[in-house]
Amino acid sequence: MAELTKAATNVEGKQTFAADYFKSDTDKQVWLGNPHIDNLVSVTLALGAEIWAVKQRQIISEKLAAKKTFPTTAAIEAYKPSKDEEAEWDAERQALAKRLYSWFARETVAPASASK
Repeated sequence: MAELTKAATNVEGKQTFAADYFKSDTDKQVWLGNPHIDNLVSVTLALGAEIWAVKQRQIISEKLAAKKTFPTTAAIEAYKPSKDEEAEWDAERQALAKRLYSWFARETVAPASASK
């Protein structure tokens, strides 16, 4: 078992710990039949995560501004949403994911010329 390494930060006033990192070879695997397609899917997923992070920060900034609070980085990161806001954000995140990723589920048929 890996020995725990003391982490440099605290979370909510508690010391955190992390297991030592073990490099795997999953980055060399081909999951979708073509490494280029794997790369495109990875980029698409990462961009979706970034879009949601920016959108969530924008939502918080707008809420802070509406309360006449300057939306500093610290104020944005310290913001605690209500249960209703969390539910609203979850619905927005699900809708974003559906808009972005439903394309992966559509049925496709390769053109006859592609198989030659």
